[in-house]
Amino acid sequence: MSYMRSEARARQILACAKQVFAERGFHAANISHICEAAGIGRGTLYQYFTNKRSVLTAILRETLQRVKALMERQEADVVYAPPEKVTRAQAIAYSAAQLRELLAVVFEDEETMRILLREAVGLDVDIEKVLGEIDEMLIAIVERSLRAAHRAGFVRDLDVRAAATMVVGGVEKLALAALREGVTSTVDLDQLAYEATKLHAIGTLSDRLKPED
Repeated sequence: MSYMRSEARARQILACAKQVFAERGFHAANISHICEAAGIGRGTLYQYFTNKRSVLTAILRETLQRVKALMERQEADVVYAPPEKVTRAQAIAYSAAQLRELLAVVFEDEETMRILLREAVGLDVDIEKVLGEIDEMLIAIVERSLRAAHRAGFVRDLDVRAAATMVVGGVEKLALAALREGVTSTVDLDQLAYEATKLHAIGTLSDRLKPED
């Protein structure tokens, strides 16, 4: 067997574990299933993780790190055009693209989506803490975006924290509903981002925006 750096091996184990958890469910999955999927022995896995719960925690931590990295990339202020020159359709399309980028980071693949929205929920206090950190980071990103849009005249006066919480919560519920339609169903993140944005934006966009031609 060829030598694999420890970081690469850990990533391989986590990638295989995501598939196992998503397909079998966390409770039904065991270490043997993960080892079989990764083509390794138990001893190798235990060099990196103490049990399957620690594997799940690592998967969630990876997601949290991706969200943090996105927030850092978005530190620069966005330059907005005057709202009088932008139509509602253009504003919604731009906001949907921003939300789609966020969804792509959080839901790196459908396995991650299933784990975040179904398998990890309610397992224990430590897992819930990580899920809470992810939610808080997502809400912070949306809140910051809404504040910038408000300063630029694209969003009316509103409780941006509450609005951001509703956006994140609504998207999570919509994604979960899509997953419940069937084990083999694929969630259309483009459509999800657009519909969620349209739903919230119609109630938040400023009257200063240019009317449709």
